[in-house]
Amino acid sequence: MAQPQLSNLVRLAPLQVSDLPSHPGLPSAHGDLATFLVSLLDDGTAFLSPSHFTQIFKPQSTKTSAPSSARVEIHTHSVPASSLAQVAWSGSGSRVSRSTPANLGAGPENWFARRSVHKDISSKDPSSPGHARWSEFVYGLRDEHSKHEADFTPTLYDAHCVLDWNSAVRELEQRGGVGRYKKCTLGIYEMCHAIPPPLSPRCFSVLVATASVDEDSFVAVTVPVELGQQGFYSSGKNVKEGKDEQQKKQVCMGVYAAVEVVRRDRTKGEVEWVMATASDAKGNLPMWMQKMSLPGAIAKDVGLFLKWIKTVNDGEIERVDVPGVETGAMI
Repeated sequence: MAQPQLSNLVRLAPLQVSDLPSHPGLPSAHGDLATFLVSLLDDGTAFLSPSHFTQIFKPQSTKTSAPSSARVEIHTHSVPASSLAQVAWSGSGSRVSRSTPANLGAGPENWFARRSVHKDISSKDPSSPGHARWSEFVYGLRDEHSKHEADFTPTLYDAHCVLDWNSAVRELEQRGGVGRYKKCTLGIYEMCHAIPPPLSPRCFSVLVATASVDEDSFVAVTVPVELGQQGFYSSGKNVKEGKDEQQKKQVCMGVYAAVEVVRRDRTKGEVEWVMATASDAKGNLPMWMQKMSLPGAIAKDVGLFLKWIKTVNDGEIERVDVPGVETGAMI
């Protein structure tokens, strides 16, 4: 089976500000918002479609992630440098154009993925602990994706929102300008992680898009972006303007890309959560060490999420806005 054309957006090579959709806070950005957002969501959804995932990702291991009752499958996928060199960076047909990365040929992209299948039942149900219902996944992973990631990730001390396109995206959606997608968001965040000394904290400037694909699935796509002086941490402004001692620490800027897709199977009463990521923490962390630690780290996130979502008030979760479902309904 032939593999689909490689995305020029869902890559580890950072986007430049000039590649982004127009925004008042980004004078050099001139892209069309609707075209860019739909392309990014389409590429992320296609990357983790069941058929494509099975085709390109190889099973590596299975792990536990307490308090999750579901086991976590770990998979790997490598994109060789020769394939990256063939990516249509300038776009073709309906594809968005972007700047060609400067370091093409430097090495492969190493992707690690996890897959877990959970009972569609409340995280607070004592009869079946270690699971979560559909609306809890929507609340925690689609809505305010980056903020909630910081809420359940102990090492993530800041999810700084640089800017977003959400008002413009809502207007687009009301006009039917984003196709099948609903409840879309698009924003730039600086995600900052504390790591043990003597290593410096790691900060990642990322563009994050989220959307419901239909009533039973949603996607979150995260890709790196080079902010330079337009960022808070990437510019070094945090050293003087950070809110506390941790935020004022100098950071080492890394890069990562990630795609998450969550699907509900109403017939089986299950929720499938799939996530794939490629990263480079830069600095003095050798790539072999990063590759060795990633499988355990991404598996651990499943348990961290389930532990956190159990603490969120049900009244807050019941207000989740799901396409095709009346707001406030128990789902």
